[in-house]
Amino acid sequence: MRFVPKGRQHRDPDTDAFLGLTPQAMELRDEDKGGLSVTWVEHFGEYGQSAKRSAAIAFREALEKKHIGGEAVFATAQVKAVIDAGNAYRKSVRVVHDPVQGNPGHAEVRHFTDEDVRLLDHLATEIFDVIDKVADLNLPKLAKK
Repeated sequence: MRFVPKGRQHRDPDTDAFLGLTPQAMELRDEDKGGLSVTWVEHFGEYGQSAKRSAAIAFREALEKKHIGGEAVFATAQVKAVIDAGNAYRKSVRVVHDPVQGNPGHAEVRHFTDEDVRLLDHLATEIFDVIDKVADLNLPKLAKK
């Protein structure tokens, strides 16, 4: 499951409705040290809404500021589909469980770069194809400081 902020989404220019992910949603961010940062949903139980909610909470917990925008989405893909997509572009993509503080389900998709534009586009438009709006996951409110 990959967190995608509003700025890395295709949005309708008139209604601002979500239309899909941009290839930039799969680009390595500064905090992606060595691979595309994702959260392994099944680490939190059988795949479903409850496990996705727990994964989103863990993702947020690992953030320094603990804030994610209400118009952000989480995009989910099957590991086999990610690996197969890499193979189609002659990349030996690997998905590696790599827990971080706050997110025991953290994983990385490794062995590609931002220069692999066609692969990034394919991942964004065809592979990470299950979309959950942050607002629909009913995450608990953050405690006020």
